[in-house]
Amino acid sequence: ESVDDSTGQILDTLKELGIDDNTLIIFTSDNGGLDNKDNPTNNAPLRSGKGYAYEGGIRVPLLIKWPGVTKPGSTSDVPATSVDFFPTIQSAAGMTMEHESDGVDLRPALEGRDSVGRDSLFWHFPHYRHNPGPYSIIRKGDLKMIKWWAGPEFDLYDLGEDISEANNLAKSHPEKVQALD
Repeated sequence: ESVDDSTGQILDTLKELGIDDNTLIIFTSDNGGLDNKDNPTNNAPLRSGKGYAYEGGIRVPLLIKWPGVTKPGSTSDVPATSVDFFPTIQSAAGMTMEHESDGVDLRPALEGRDSVGRDSLFWHFPHYRHNPGPYSIIRKGDLKMIKWWAGPEFDLYDLGEDISEANNLAKSHPEKVQALD
């Protein structure tokens, strides 16, 4: 409720200042919600929570209001990541990238297109915070592979068919694991 109230105050202030039609607003989170017995969040149907390699730990809300670009109430299924914010903000400001970035401008997706010109996303979490330890992730289309550096070696999920990551396909599709690895 307090987040809703604060967001409303920000939007009201932008309107009062007359800059609401010239302001890009990005609303997101850094991790999925905490997901254990003592926390108020529930990430279902996503598996797990904050700090974990599963969708409950990395899939977060992303709302973008960009006057003249986004249509109110529109949605997109194009995957995005926080490294995309910098090139997107530069685009909104009319600037061009002077340095190479791992991110891409999200404007095509925000305009309703099905792609931002990238087919894969990558994560690397080199910490021993949770069992089974450090991991890297590659997502290519609906396929998501997790490489566990301390074991087990790989998980593979088809997020288009299994958003809950209940069916590890790594053993039944070793060729896909090898290609993604």
